[in-house]
Amino acid sequence: MDPLVSVVIPVYNVEPYLHECVKSVVEQTYTNIEIILVDDGSTDNSGTLCDEFALSDSRICVFHKKNGGLSDARNYGIRQSYGSLISFIDSDDYVSSDYIMHLYQALVRGKTDIAATSICIFHDGELPKQDKRNTAAFHVYDACDALEDMLYMRHLEPNAFPKIYKRELFDTIQYPVGKLYEDIATTTKLIDKAGKIAYLDEKDYYYRIRPNSIQTASFNPKKLDLLDQLNVVKTIVQAKYPSVINAYYSKEQSALFNLCMNIPQHSVGRIQEIHEILWTQICKNRKRVLLDKNARIDARIASALSYFGCSVCKDIYRFIRR
Repeated sequence: MDPLVSVVIPVYNVEPYLHECVKSVVEQTYTNIEIILVDDGSTDNSGTLCDEFALSDSRICVFHKKNGGLSDARNYGIRQSYGSLISFIDSDDYVSSDYIMHLYQALVRGKTDIAATSICIFHDGELPKQDKRNTAAFHVYDACDALEDMLYMRHLEPNAFPKIYKRELFDTIQYPVGKLYEDIATTTKLIDKAGKIAYLDEKDYYYRIRPNSIQTASFNPKKLDLLDQLNVVKTIVQAKYPSVINAYYSKEQSALFNLCMNIPQHSVGRIQEIHEILWTQICKNRKRVLLDKNARIDARIASALSYFGCSVCKDIYRFIRR
């Protein structure tokens, strides 16, 4: 019999999207699953919907808890799960009917402890573009190549999704509670512990960009959590995978630019101090990234534009984001 897969879905104020998400998991072609809905203190009707879903399918388990954030909900879901394999889905996203099947087949084929697939990004209110192919590329990365690929933002996503994991990986690894951008450092630790990861290029995970998401929200100092998490990655890379350090700086440069460009011009006080710190680090990194032929083209272009000054970069950034 196929092993039990625990699908952990943290839920917080996602009433408009929850039915689509849960329905997509219920309809998986891989049927030996338990669906763990962790209601993380929702203040809308999400918690009630979770209870209603549980009445319709015996595989659905619902847990209501005090709000602790996405990481806390994931950690809680892991503790409540029974599967030998674990997968995560965000409750405002949804997946194809073959999502778990493809991940499990990649895990078995690659003889790995982690397997990943691709995401299809779409904006709320739009339909995702369907990917029509006869075959999907398959590859097994060792930890070093996996981290390089992820940090250069090629194929592997830093997110908890779209992946499947052997549960023993979480015996010593948890998601950091209270942090934004909690995935990248944890994914780095998981890849390091697993030693390798299988990748199947099936766009099975539909990732929704919402107007009020972390990525689209205006700047606030809490977003600096991203740099804290990247520093965790840097420590691991420097200690165990020094050949990947250029990939790390490429990723850091992209993060610095995204943070810096979202700070309003003519800010004052603490925000202006943060802006200056970010810009100083961009200038420190720019030559290294610009000369790195493997770096993403947008990171290299941004590094080149930084020589013309911050105001020019902001004008171009605003024009592109229109």
